Amino acid sequence: MIKIFGILRKKQLKEEEFQLNYEKYYPVVYKQLYYLLGSNELAEDITQEVFIRYYNAKEEIEFVGAWLSKVATNLAFNHIRGEKRRVKREENMLEDTNNIFAIEDEIFRNEQIEAVRNILSSLSNEQSTCLILKFSGYSYEEIHNATNIPKNNIGQIIARGKKKFLKLYKGEGDFNVL
Repeated sequence: MIKIFGILRKKQLKEEEFQLNYEKYYPVVYKQLYYLLGSNELAEDITQEVFIRYYNAKEEIEFVGAWLSKVATNLAFNHIRGEKRRVKREENMLEDTNNIFAIEDEIFRNEQIEAVRNILSSLSNEQSTCLILKFSGYSYEEIHNATNIPKNNIGQIIARGKKKFLKLYKGEGDFNVL
């Protein structure tokens, strides 16, 4: 009974500490994010994300203000990089749709697409998924979030998948491309 009371008391103290720090640092974190992002809505959303991470932190945080500022900055820069990649992907898609191919080029392109699909289907699910996401412009963090593959493994999976893909595409393997 005493042990349960002690656990409940620690949780109550943690929640009280969180509430005090939330009230103290929310305006500071919000202003920092607003200056970095230039958007009220984005600043509010990412400020909430910062405090969710603070609330769920497993370790004891000694310098709360500095920790919150660092997390806020990292999340803002991640968002900015992600937006740049998204814009670039959209621009690439627009360029692709604006190109007009001759009939021969279209047939050749379709054959290449079919070959790539066949090779991707011969790779492991992890390899093909990671390759597709990486060459679509996603970061390791985004690939990790989409696949739940540990970030430390993603580079190796991509390298092995790329090596096997190239071997099969060049016809060095026992796989018939077309």
